[in-house]
Amino acid sequence: MIKNTAKKSKELSYFSKANDIKIPKTYKTILSRIAFPLLTLLSRDQTLKLGLVPIDDERVIMALKHAKGRLLDIGCGANNFVRSYGNGIGVDVAKWDGCDLVVADTAQLPFEDKSFDTISYLACLNHIPNRNDAVKEAARLLKDDGQIIITMITPKLGTFIHWLRFKNDPDNQERHIDHEDELMGMSHEHTKSILKDAGFTKIEQKGFVFGLNNIYIAKR
Repeated sequence: MIKNTAKKSKELSYFSKANDIKIPKTYKTILSRIAFPLLTLLSRDQTLKLGLVPIDDERVIMALKHAKGRLLDIGCGANNFVRSYGNGIGVDVAKWDGCDLVVADTAQLPFEDKSFDTISYLACLNHIPNRNDAVKEAARLLKDDGQIIITMITPKLGTFIHWLRFKNDPDNQERHIDHEDELMGMSHEHTKSILKDAGFTKIEQKGFVFGLNNIYIAKR
C-alpha cells in the first residue's frame, strides 16, 4: 500500500492474522459503535479479546457486503480482504506476509483484459502516486458489468487518524508514509473525479462508522 516501486526489503507483517473477517451480527456492530472511542486506542488483538469489531476490520466488512465474483484487491497489504472473501487475488508493491503477488507498478498489472468482476482499493488509493493511471488500469481489467470498490477517509480526518492509530498501524510503523507522493486521505470530489476520468459514470458513495469513513462503488 505504498509508492509504486517494488520493495526488496524484508517481508512485512501485520500484528495478527486476519484471514477470516466476517460480517458481524447486528448486536456486535451496535456494541462496537458504543465502544468506538475506546476502540480507537486499542489494537486489533485487544479489540478481539473484548469480542468487538476491530477498527481495522471495518473497511473489509463494508467491502465484503458489496463484493461479487472474482476479486482483485490492489494495495492488499496482508491480503485480509481476499482471504476473507475467498475468491480472488491480492497485489501490492510491498512484500507483505500474505500478499499473492508483489508488483512494481499498480498501473501496469500482468492480467488479461476483463479478468475481474470486482476490483478494490481499501484505504490505499491515497498511497498510490499515479492513482489516476492505476484506476484506468483497473478499468481495463474489469468486466463490462464489473465494479470498483474504494474505501477512503478525507484528508483532515486522515491526518488525525494516522497520528491517533500510529502504534496500532503496522503499515505506518513498518514502512512509514512517503509524504512526497502519498496523501493522508482524499476528498469525495477527488475520489469521484478519478473514477470519472477512468470512465465510470455510476458512482455510489456511502458513509460508514458514523460517517467517518466512506465506500465508493463505481460502475460504467
